[in-house]
Amino acid sequence: MQDTFFNINQPLVIGGCSLVVVIITSIIHHRVGKITKWWNPKWGSFLLSLVIGVIVQFQFIEVLEPIHIIVIAGNIGLIYLSAVGLNAVVGKPVEVLGELSEAEIKGMKKEQASIIITTEETWRTRWFE
Repeated sequence: MQDTFFNINQPLVIGGCSLVVVIITSIIHHRVGKITKWWNPKWGSFLLSLVIGVIVQFQFIEVLEPIHIIVIAGNIGLIYLSAVGLNAVVGKPVEVLGELSEAEIKGMKKEQASIIITTEETWRTRWFE
């Protein structure tokens, strides 16, 4: 097991997987343009990290043992956290153009009163704000 998991290739694989997750999630987020009921880059990047992490980690395993499941789960967590960190460093925050005035808010319901007008989100938009 030590030859399979604890070598110099493992950090490089985690970094490469994180970069792939950031690129694919950012492209999808750019195409969708905003966070909707069906698309949230936080969950999208997590699911993509899960899929890519499992596929890549099984390339290093010859025989599946119980300890491998723990290592795979840890590596998936590292891939996700690295992707989120990379997005936070490279990404830009959503620009707020303006908020609704009090006169406009008076005629709205409570759910609609917190509307903030923003620009369209791009591939460089941060996932967590």
